[in-house]
Order: sequence, then C-alpha cells, then structure tokens
Amino acid sequence: MFPKGDDGETMRATMRGCFRGACVLFAAAWMASCGGGGEGGNAGTAGTSSGSAGTTGGAGNAGSPGAAGTSGAGTTGSAGATGAAGDGSGGSTGAGGGGATGGSVVGTGGAGGSIGAGGAAGSTGGSAAAGRGGAGGGAGRGGAGGTAGAAGRGGSGGSGGAAGGAAGSGGMLASTSLAVRFANAVMSRWPDPNNIAGQLPGWEYNHGIVLRGIEQVWRHTGDARYLQYIQRYTDEFVSASGSVMITDSANHSFDNLQPSIFLPLLYQQTNMAKYKTAADSIRARYDTIPKNPDGGFWHKQTYPNQMWLDSIYMGEPFLVRYAALGTCGTYCNDTVYTQMLLLSQHVRDTSTGLLYHAWDDSPSMKAAWANATTGRSPSVWGRALGWYAMALVDLLPDLPAGTQHDQLLAILQGLAMGLKNTQDPTTGLWYQVVDQGSKTDNWLETSGSGMFVYTLKVAVNRGYIDSSYLTVANKGWQGMMSKVTGGTSTPSITGAVKGMGVQNNYAAYVATTLMPLLTDSPHGLCSILLAASEMEAQ
Repeated sequence: MFPKGDDGETMRATMRGCFRGACVLFAAAWMASCGGGGEGGNAGTAGTSSGSAGTTGGAGNAGSPGAAGTSGAGTTGSAGATGAAGDGSGGSTGAGGGGATGGSVVGTGGAGGSIGAGGAAGSTGGSAAAGRGGAGGGAGRGGAGGTAGAAGRGGSGGSGGAAGGAAGSGGMLASTSLAVRFANAVMSRWPDPNNIAGQLPGWEYNHGIVLRGIEQVWRHTGDARYLQYIQRYTDEFVSASGSVMITDSANHSFDNLQPSIFLPLLYQQTNMAKYKTAADSIRARYDTIPKNPDGGFWHKQTYPNQMWLDSIYMGEPFLVRYAALGTCGTYCNDTVYTQMLLLSQHVRDTSTGLLYHAWDDSPSMKAAWANATTGRSPSVWGRALGWYAMALVDLLPDLPAGTQHDQLLAILQGLAMGLKNTQDPTTGLWYQVVDQGSKTDNWLETSGSGMFVYTLKVAVNRGYIDSSYLTVANKGWQGMMSKVTGGTSTPSITGAVKGMGVQNNYAAYVATTLMPLLTDSPHGLCSILLAASEMEAQ
C-alpha cells in the first residue's frame, strides 16, 4: 500500500521436514465449512502395465477405519483404484495401501475423528470421490487422484461458512487455468513464502495478500501444496506454543495484522492447538487498538483518528474467521458491522455509490488531505475501493442477518452500479482515480481492476447483485488478461501501482512519479490470483 509499508501499509519457526504421511494430512484440507468428512477407504490395487485410470471411490460407512491396500506391481506406474471416502466420526486413522506409483486419496475426518488415509492411486488415477456436506463441522473433500485425476469437491458452506473469504459458488479450476499457473509460478519463484515478490521477511500484508490469493486457488482445486505453502509462511512466525512474531508489535497497524486470517483457517484444517492459541492472542489485540472519537479503529498508530478503506480488508476478515471458531461471542460480528458502516457513513458518495479513500475524525488539526468540515479525503482511489469491495463480498455470507446486513448489501449494490458506470468501455479496466476517467492525465490500473472483477463475479454468484453484472465482470476480465505477459509456466502481471497512502489531491494520485507501473508486485499478484480463481472456476 505505501512504500514498504502502506497499502493497507526473526526467530523463524522452521518448517519441519514433511514425512511421507504428512502429505495425506494436508490433502485432507476441507474446501468449505459444513459437513462431515471421513476415513479413507480401502486402497486400490495396482492396475495393468497399460496405466488405466482408477475408478472413483464411493462414500463409505461411518466409523470404520481404512484398511491397508495391497501393493501394486505394475511395471510402468499403472493406476490403482481410488480409495472409498467414508464418514469417519470418531474413527481412527486408516492405513494407505501402496500403488505402483501413487498419488493419494484422502477422506477428511468427521467431528472428533481422525483423518483417514486412503489407498494410493496410480499415476493416471481417476477423480477422487467428493465428501458429502452435512449440518455442522468441516466439509468433506475428496482426496487428490493421480496426475490426471481431479480433486474432489467440497460440500456447501453452513454455519462455519465462507469464514471471511471462501468466495464464489464453487467450481473447480483446471490445471491449465491462469489462476493455477500463477499460483505455481509464485511458489516456483519464491519457494520460501517469506520472500514473496522480493519483500523483506515479516508478518505483514504484502505477504498475506498474495497468500490470500493462493488460498482461493486452493479452495477451487483442493491441491494441498497451496495450503502447505500458506502454512510454511505462518509457521515461520508462530511458535510451537502459539506465540506470534508480529512485525513492529509495539505499534498498532492493520497492515501487520492481515496475515492473521490464516490462523483460524489452519486451526480448522489441522486441529493444531498452536493456531488457536495464536488466534486468541490476535483477537485480544483488538481490545487495545486505538479508536477515534466515534469509535472507529485507527488505521495505524502513526495516523491518529484516521480510518482508511484499506483497514477494512486488513483487519475485519480475521474477526469473521475467528467468530467461526465459536469463541468470540457477539464481539467479532458486532465490531465488523460497526467499523464497516461507520467508515462508509463518512466516505460514501450516495449519488455514485463509490467510496473515497479515507476519513479523519480528529476534532482539530486534521490531516492535510482531509476536508476541514467532513474529514473526508479528496479522491476515489481504485485499490482502496477494491479492498473495501472485496471485504463486502467475503464477509457478508458469514455476518448475521438483520438491518446492518441489509445496509452493507445496499452499499455493495450501489458500489456495483458505480463500477459499471466508471468502467473504461474500450479496455474493461478501471482508472487509478476511478471516477475521473475523462481526465487526460489519469491512467488505467491493474490491481484495483482485478479486485473489482473478483467482487462483481462473487457478488453475482452469491445472488447479491443482478446477473447482468456478469457482462461487466467479463469485460473487466478480458482487460486483466491483456495485462498478463510471460510464458505458460511463468506468467507475470503488469500495470499495478506501487504502494501508497492517502494523497492530498487528485494530482498526487496520478503523479508521473508513480510510473512506471509494477510487474508482479504483491498487489498485482493478489488481484490476478483472486480474479482468475473466480472467473475460471467451472
């Protein structure tokens, strides 16, 4: 957001070596939030040397551990039949059988049960069986098949729901999709996620927003490698006892809280107590965040009384995900409503539906950019608007129904209309200062555009806005793809503005000192990963 610091802005716990069975546990990550998973079924035996595909496993009976399969003897890596997915409430871990050249088929454990290991699939194994959604607990997910097999699809979201970011209405991503290719490229370029996009190591948003994009790819593929990558980053800052090494922990900054969204997720996926302990400690920090006279959280310690649109995306999703763990009472959801509605009240233009970048609630001595009477900033900056827009579609599914929910939905609907009216008709992209496209010194910007594409597509999928907005999203997606360069396995995203804070006027937002625009910046990567995940999922 700002040069190394802004756009919202070591003792490392070294990743322990993965033993072979850990791959099974990570592949058991659930894709949605309700329903029971199960024990892995019997492993398939190896097929013939012709390498024919394994058959899809069906759902097994409750409580039965998976039995070990027999080893295959195919000479050319032939396929084994996939293990049957079962309902493993209270069950014990089943042992995986050996295939000739196996992947693994995994059933997720039911409530209170252990994760069952499935039989090993062959190198051309068929699709894994999908877990069946139920009424509470984690969604079942089919294990990964062989190299040609497709991952199983999770059940529908329930009380645990989207947990602040499981956007979209489902669908799987093909291995050739842009979303998958970008996620793979990120992991290939930066094997250590602490170095993503050349950033200095730290528990802060530049890393977290790229990982949030990779999380979305995981949700649409079930590929455990993506969740492992997120976990590797998290484990560099979360000790075995659950202590979190927050960058500049003595001073409040939402930029340095954003990666905390992965703590509830990893606790739900691994049941490791350290992630819950860490999440508890982050939740406690919210009690100490300074507030302006109207009760709004400061964006940072260094910006007294200021609320920014960036802050909403950096700080509120954690609370919604934490609330899904059942240990927040009404505080989390109430706080999210208060912060999002308070800021909107002061920065939203009701005639256009668009929101200005920030608001200063200081009784006197306001920031140089703030209107002396209203405290509002002067411009509608694309990326800041994108942060707030994505927060709306990510959080609305899990916030309780009522008047406040209706108010946020109305804000989203007005924003969608504003985006439709300001989209560049030629490229489908949006301008750096969104509502000033007619000015000759304004320019099109990639990261905000991708965030708008994501927002509109998810909002249509969820039924929040009319399906006619798919035309707007599709046109924006065409514009985003025009910003992609590089080879099939090494794609890059161009045209994202560097990090910046609130500016004093329009001229400062479009200054030539911000050019040239960046390639493969954290903001650009986040944007393309999220937009591609939703636009390409089938």
